[in-house]
Amino acid sequence: MDSNFDVTQRYNAGLRKWDKYGSNFLPAWIAEHDFGSPPAVKERLYDLVSSGTFGYHDQDAKLGEAFSLWSNTRNSLEVNPEMIIPVVTVLQGVAACVEAFSSEGEGILYNTPSYPPFLELPSHSKRRSVEWKMIKSENGWKYDFDSLEEILSEDPQIRILLLCNPHNPTGVVLKENELKQIVNIARKYNLVLVSDEIHSDFIYKESTHIPTLAIDGAEEITVTVTSGAKSFALAGLRCAVVLSGNKNLHEKLLNVPKFLLGGANRMGCEATIASWKTGSGWMDEIVEILEHRRKCLKSRVDNEIPSARMFLPESTFLAWIDLSEFDLGENPAKFLREKTGIAFGNGPDFGTGGEGHIRLTFGTSEDLLNEMINRLGEGLL
Repeated sequence: MDSNFDVTQRYNAGLRKWDKYGSNFLPAWIAEHDFGSPPAVKERLYDLVSSGTFGYHDQDAKLGEAFSLWSNTRNSLEVNPEMIIPVVTVLQGVAACVEAFSSEGEGILYNTPSYPPFLELPSHSKRRSVEWKMIKSENGWKYDFDSLEEILSEDPQIRILLLCNPHNPTGVVLKENELKQIVNIARKYNLVLVSDEIHSDFIYKESTHIPTLAIDGAEEITVTVTSGAKSFALAGLRCAVVLSGNKNLHEKLLNVPKFLLGGANRMGCEATIASWKTGSGWMDEIVEILEHRRKCLKSRVDNEIPSARMFLPESTFLAWIDLSEFDLGENPAKFLREKTGIAFGNGPDFGTGGEGHIRLTFGTSEDLLNEMINRLGEGLL
């Protein structure tokens, strides 16, 4: 697979990643890789466009079968297609879970630092945000299980624990014993686990993704939300799935207002189905490319910017880099954008734990990544 591409073409392609800051800036800010989609996606969409059939559709009904195949192939987890609800995006799925499994004023618990929309979701739905802060140790970011019990015992009105596993932005992957602890604690405190597993296809050699629903007892309390958007660069086609662990959870979700569910785009459904049915080998190649990228980035940061701190991500194509030794102000990304011409993700936007950090998307060409590292090192001198 050729992991290089025409940069000029990308700036002219109408992609938000490349458009937001314009052609004077290199984009490293959004969680979208530059490797395109499996060949079957283009073939299927070409056939669809050629046919000119753009009316109402029922292709979303086929997503369950396709995801079941993908889940079994990638994670050896058998999924009941009847427990799958098509949605437009992972965020729509999470919002539907908030509506189905909590009431106004109740708490939504999530890790910080966190994917920024998760920080906003509770207040938009008139719920309370409750932070479960991750710990930064000498060896990387960790989940604090002692504080989890303390938080839940002190706040009996928490109804949902929102997981992002693999974790965005740190790239941490929950281990089996950790997932067991989370499931047991959630059961103890009568929580619903909403597990965002959108990055689960990007797993490196030292780690294993274990779906939350693979843990004993999880099916009683867990709803998984995922999509092919990150894996196959399909975010613009708007298609995701919500998988309930049992019929009771599934039926509660179906009781939310009708227009809070569904609506997946025909193109998105077709592209996602084609990817999940044919893209396993293609995905393996992408992970191999990213394996090289993450190690190259880590090595160069360690050797050329020794005052920066970066832990090797266990998953995702995102690097979470601590630049707190440098005086970059309250908006490190803006400072560096003006100094280096690179648009990074801004650490403080990810909440507690994001101070002094940037997020760098390394899912790009080797040449572009090296240029980013060169400019970052020069800009921090």
